[in-house]
Amino acid sequence: MNLSHQTTPKQRFIILATILGNSLEWFDFILFGMMAPFFISLFFPESLRQSPYLYPGLMAIVAVARPIGGFIFGTMGDKKGRKFALVRTICFMIIPLFLAALLPSYQEIGPMAAFLFIFMFLLQGISLGGEFPGAAVFLIESAKKQTLGYIGSFAYFGIFIGIFFAMIEVNLLTSAVTLEGLRAGHWRIPFFLSGMIGIFVLLLRRLLRETPFFQEAKHYGCLLKEPLFSTFHKYKKLIFIGIGLMVMDTVGFNLVLIYSSFYYSSVLHLSYFHSMLLQYFSIVLFLVTTLVAGRLSDFVGVRRFAKYVLWILFFLASPIYILMDMKIYWLLFITQGVLSILIASYFSVLPVLVTTLFPIEVRYSGTATAMNFAIAIFGGLGPFIVVRVIGQYHSPAWPSLYLMIGCAVSLLSLSYVHNPKRSVAKM
Repeated sequence: MNLSHQTTPKQRFIILATILGNSLEWFDFILFGMMAPFFISLFFPESLRQSPYLYPGLMAIVAVARPIGGFIFGTMGDKKGRKFALVRTICFMIIPLFLAALLPSYQEIGPMAAFLFIFMFLLQGISLGGEFPGAAVFLIESAKKQTLGYIGSFAYFGIFIGIFFAMIEVNLLTSAVTLEGLRAGHWRIPFFLSGMIGIFVLLLRRLLRETPFFQEAKHYGCLLKEPLFSTFHKYKKLIFIGIGLMVMDTVGFNLVLIYSSFYYSSVLHLSYFHSMLLQYFSIVLFLVTTLVAGRLSDFVGVRRFAKYVLWILFFLASPIYILMDMKIYWLLFITQGVLSILIASYFSVLPVLVTTLFPIEVRYSGTATAMNFAIAIFGGLGPFIVVRVIGQYHSPAWPSLYLMIGCAVSLLSLSYVHNPKRSVAKM
């Protein structure tokens, strides 16, 4: 889809400045996740390296840090401005990037290496908690009514770009660099380059103008001194609705990125090459579908579009996993392709659905709270459900049931959502 035909130069600059930071954040997060065994061997003592709880513990740190980041940057964004908060999420992002590029190993500085590595994860989680909700709010508040779905879809598009390049980077590192080369520090190069890109994104964001919604709220004195308190006090129901809408976010990521990878390697015993080919296929479909679906939702109606997608996913859940369980390679491309297209279609409209739930004066805080609590709760439990439960019983009934429950919860939440375009005043 040609971006220039759908947006003005000002909007294209806004999209670039917001999604670059989002892409960078997820590039590094996925890079850390995919190379976790290597990092654990490098920064932790021998006594902890074999512990089955170390990696889940690190992920738990990120899960807990995300709501904290949402509280910090949500409050900042509602009191001082969306731009003000997004500039500072980038600063929080740059610190762990350069820290990763310079961090000495456990052999060099002992326990301090493990402490700094954990601190790096904490900062990354805090930054994640403010970056994506802030990017979604900024995009939606900078869009016209007729392009809400399309402009909002760039929030997830940025995530998928980051994941795509992280997968490429991991493959390049593991195939082109020996283990000795990795231990010598070649893995530090992408983090250093990411830090430099982060500085460039910081400069771009400083050139952004505040969203017209926040400017108007400030002009009329509608800003709150304690937006986070007001969010929990007045808008608890909206938070729960937002969490329900986000359930399919965690279910979709868990099924496509975690379960599929586990299924290919542990159940089908596919080679690393064939497994990665299927993963690349899914991510490319996510990239393409997100923008196309976002644009389509502007014609169909965002809420109606989301409802159609969820119902189709609900009814196709069992057939998809029954066909996948036949273990025919070419059929895996079809089933994984259908699943990826449908999940990406729902992702594309989530930024509009969640951000427009909340009034302008608490929009950043409310969006960050709903998104981060959903990801912390269901994203934290997701890998356990996928690997321990679904992975233990190789029956198509389990992943399909997991998907159907996710669809049902999000459909129930969607029933409480009004037309998002009514929540966006014409600017």
